[in-house]
Amino acid sequence: MSRWTRALTAGVLLTVAVLGLVAISGLVRFDFAASDDHRGEVELRVQARETELGRVEVRAQSRTGGSEWATHTPEARFLPVPAEPGEWYSSNPFAVSAAAAVPDVSDPGAYTQWFVEQAIARYERDGLMETIAYYNSPESVDGQWYVFIISEESMIVANRDPDLVGLPAADANGPDGFQAGRMAEAAATVEGAWVDYQFNNPALGRAQIKHSWVVRHDGLVFGSGWYEDGPSKIHAPGAYTQSYVERALELYRVLGREATFEYYNSPESIDGEWYLFIHSADGTRLVNGARADRPGWLGSNLHGTGVDVTGYDYVDDTLSIDTNDWVSYVFPNPDAELQYQRKHSWIVRQGDLLFGSGWYDRNYNLAEQDPAGYARALVQDAIDRYDADGRDAVIEHHNSPESVDGEWYVSIYELDGTRLAHPYLPLGGNLLDGGPDVTGRNFREEFVAIEDQGWVSYVFLNPESGEQEQKHTWVVRHNGLLFAAGWYEPGAYRASNAAPNS
Repeated sequence: MSRWTRALTAGVLLTVAVLGLVAISGLVRFDFAASDDHRGEVELRVQARETELGRVEVRAQSRTGGSEWATHTPEARFLPVPAEPGEWYSSNPFAVSAAAAVPDVSDPGAYTQWFVEQAIARYERDGLMETIAYYNSPESVDGQWYVFIISEESMIVANRDPDLVGLPAADANGPDGFQAGRMAEAAATVEGAWVDYQFNNPALGRAQIKHSWVVRHDGLVFGSGWYEDGPSKIHAPGAYTQSYVERALELYRVLGREATFEYYNSPESIDGEWYLFIHSADGTRLVNGARADRPGWLGSNLHGTGVDVTGYDYVDDTLSIDTNDWVSYVFPNPDAELQYQRKHSWIVRQGDLLFGSGWYDRNYNLAEQDPAGYARALVQDAIDRYDADGRDAVIEHHNSPESVDGEWYVSIYELDGTRLAHPYLPLGGNLLDGGPDVTGRNFREEFVAIEDQGWVSYVFLNPESGEQEQKHTWVVRHNGLLFAAGWYEPGAYRASNAAPNS
């Protein structure tokens, strides 16, 4: 074998050896700067040739995206001549730069973090103005991924949505007023952090939950995120309730107590039948999106008032929650004209606070399943209307046909028995002017004798059936008036009347 043949053979052996190192051992470092074609693959090759002097020259090259080959060995590497058969020869170590592997979009979390890393690398390479220009262009958008940048002055300087560019981050809110921009800026750290919020997905034109990775770098905030649908309100109201509470806890974690209380005591935080309530560990009401404007509600305590219209006292079950749990009770639904329905509340303890929200079972018919509870609910609704709209408004309403629900209606009296509201009897007359019921019971005196609240039972004409039936009326004294509503117990009077006298 000639000297050049031996040398060339040794060169081929070295080529195989170097390729083996690159492909298997990982001894060659890869640290390319980010390329515009972030999905491109890096090609590597090792070349060998015989020189005119009969020596073998070896070099390493790489390229990305079909670009020109770049040579990474600063000078040719030669093998000794003659080469000894069976002996390995190596060039001096060399470093090859290559882009890190691009995560697949099937792992949206990893892909989001990588996407933000590319933005920071571009900023380091091209500077702020070119980076801002690029991420304000359509070319920078990759499906649902786009980069937003917030300046040191808390202004949005880059975003897929041009309407957001130039606005303060505090003005970038979700469709329900959720403070997404403030959360993204506040959550960002040098190491990077995740933050979740509801935001409009520009690719779909509707709101979804967005999971954003935000990094603070050189005083700027670089962020991107991926979207997903939350649980269905219709098909998974329980899961949606838990998601609603989780969003509140995220706002509390990132922006703190004051911002959370302010937002969830505002009407814009209400999402149909969903609203947030927050109680202190001792039962004090601190937040309630649906009742924050009701005088005396915030600051009042569950103790003594946390009894639903069926008589269930849910205070102990609520305040005894250590981590999280469901509590069910009957409560007015603000998304159904304040009808009393069974509410299932998800409550989470966070330190000395209890965060909760709930969904209403609209198939629950209180009048059918608990008529006594429905009577109490009608009276409470009238009292709530009185507190909200005043005396004249509540009297006018309960003198109108719209206030009557079959056999159900509310009557209102002065404390001396003067009739102020009744859909069937003359106004201005006095309750006490009538006689006892057909059984001889003087129920009218029992009415006006109520000092707080209580039941009065007697036989009365049911306007629906046209017959005398046993009626149970709930009476509450409130601000100098008596509010009453009752239910008829079918057959109760007839059965008792047919019984032999003792």
